Amino acid sequence: MSFNDFFGLELEDKVLEKCKNTALRYITAQVKSEGQIADYLKRKGFLETHIKDTIQYLRDYNYVDDRMYCVLYYKEAARKGKGRRRIEQELLNKKISKSAIRDALDEFVSEENPEYQEMIEDVGSESERALAVGRKMLSQHLELGKTADKNFMAKVGRRLMSLGYDSSILYSVIGTLMKEGKTSDDDY
Repeated sequence: MSFNDFFGLELEDKVLEKCKNTALRYITAQVKSEGQIADYLKRKGFLETHIKDTIQYLRDYNYVDDRMYCVLYYKEAARKGKGRRRIEQELLNKKISKSAIRDALDEFVSEENPEYQEMIEDVGSESERALAVGRKMLSQHLELGKTADKNFMAKVGRRLMSLGYDSSILYSVIGTLMKEGKTSDDDY
């Protein structure tokens, strides 16, 4: 091995080490996905080979796990009243593959999963969360002395869609709110 080859490898090792340290500093403040870390390192000017090696290093030491990230993100977003579709879209925006998202969430959102059952007891099922959002909107609307007419129900539908709830849940919630709104059927 020549003198230049030796120092070339040493320099390469130092760059890789700097890449790893940069990634570790980036993830200390908040959990990140592999894609977010890779994008960050690209913006910092690291080579693709160093980025791949760094991501593998982070995986090896369990500093990054996209499956676990999806589950944690789902739990937090569900607490905020978001539906599965919106959560999946937000995870896609965080550079996680669609298949990884679906696999992680399908495994987590299962009747057999005790962790999911515990979460449902805490924040409710997706239908219950959507109904809570709708009821809150209805009570605020009625407090203002307004009637729950078809325009209001359309507003509730748009809000639930923006939160990522499935159309079947949306129609169920609107049906329930129509009954609870205590207005005549002529308003709809």
